[in-house]
Amino acid sequence: MEYEWIHLLVFFFALLTLMMLSGMPVAVGFLTLNIIGLYFFLGGESAMSLLAMNAFSSVGKFALIPIPLFILMGDLLMRTGMAGKIVEAVDLWIGRIPGRLSLSSVGGGTLFGALSGASMASVAMLGSTLVPEMTKRGYKPSMSVSSILAGGGLAVLIPPSALGVLLGAVAKVSIAQLLLGGILPGLILAIMYVAYFGIRATLQPNLAPPYLAPSVTINEKLRSILVVLPMLSLIMVVTGFIFLGIATPSESAAMGVVATLVLAACYRSLTWKALKASLMSTMTTTSMMLLVIVGSSGFSQLLAATGSTSGLVSIVRDLNLTPIMMVVIMLLIVLVLGCFIDTISIMLVAVPVFMPIVLALEIHPIWFSHLVLIQLELAGITPPFGVLLFVMKGVQQHLKISEIYFAALPIVVIQILLVLLLMTFPEIVTFLPEMASQ
Repeated sequence: MEYEWIHLLVFFFALLTLMMLSGMPVAVGFLTLNIIGLYFFLGGESAMSLLAMNAFSSVGKFALIPIPLFILMGDLLMRTGMAGKIVEAVDLWIGRIPGRLSLSSVGGGTLFGALSGASMASVAMLGSTLVPEMTKRGYKPSMSVSSILAGGGLAVLIPPSALGVLLGAVAKVSIAQLLLGGILPGLILAIMYVAYFGIRATLQPNLAPPYLAPSVTINEKLRSILVVLPMLSLIMVVTGFIFLGIATPSESAAMGVVATLVLAACYRSLTWKALKASLMSTMTTTSMMLLVIVGSSGFSQLLAATGSTSGLVSIVRDLNLTPIMMVVIMLLIVLVLGCFIDTISIMLVAVPVFMPIVLALEIHPIWFSHLVLIQLELAGITPPFGVLLFVMKGVQQHLKISEIYFAALPIVVIQILLVLLLMTFPEIVTFLPEMASQ
């Protein structure tokens, strides 16, 4: 039968849905699906050895080293208190501007995102440090929670992005170019957030009541820069070396971890307790991500072997849709999936199916990957299963989940506007990667 692969594809997704609904971990679900698919449809026991070899080859790559190193770097910054110093310095410079604490959240999220690359860590740190102060000052959740989700989510785009590295591994694109491509979109998104919160705080002061902030001398402001300047140098260590071609992402990540340990020791905030906790957290998170990569790689292999990949590409070509129309359809699929399943699951389900289509239509893979990253970030704040929403709930138990959901809506709109901007001007993403490759 010409479209027999469609039946297999429907079967695979139906089985995967059932496993997820049963509460099975995502990575385990995909590995189970790979085993069933390979055993019953692709050669029985002989296919199992293929799965084992594929598992080792998919994670035994030098390019994946940045994942645990970036996670460790971000965790150390949070547990040693250095991330809090960045937020305090930003707050000193903002002064008495309307909605200053919301702007501090965005500014702190931008800098912390550039240093850690971990959205969940950013939201947890910002939520635990700034929300209590905002609540004390009379800020409504629509301003406080919204700004935390905005600031924390910037870590997805601004390098180093742990999720970006994972997407690069799953999509099989250059991780260095992917990281560089996120700089300009991340900065533009931060500016859009600042404009939104500044304007809203001015028009609706009841949402972010003004208060008389303590006067700060210029010497105190300059002193705050001196305190955080060594930490900001980490951005140069991690991103600058990649851009200049001095180091690979893996080498830059390693230097970033070493620099973070040295700085923490210099600030006298490095303890065995913090180091042990960071290492254990990194091991747990990295193990999950590596299982995700194994599952994704096996799923891609399964789709290719059953003819699903080539079949989908053929159907897409027969539709005679323009590349931009296909991009819109794929992004809408990611957005819809984000309403029901978590970010990692979306990446596993969608990216192996999308990338062959992207390559067949000659769509720029780095540009498309960043559009997917933004949609994945949207998935992280989209009810009912947005993981960042639950992180926010976890650090601020007194907030109702409905309040968090409502606060996320403006951030969703702003990120959709960014997607439209990048679709209109793809050069925003491709400019720095192309410059670095010359």
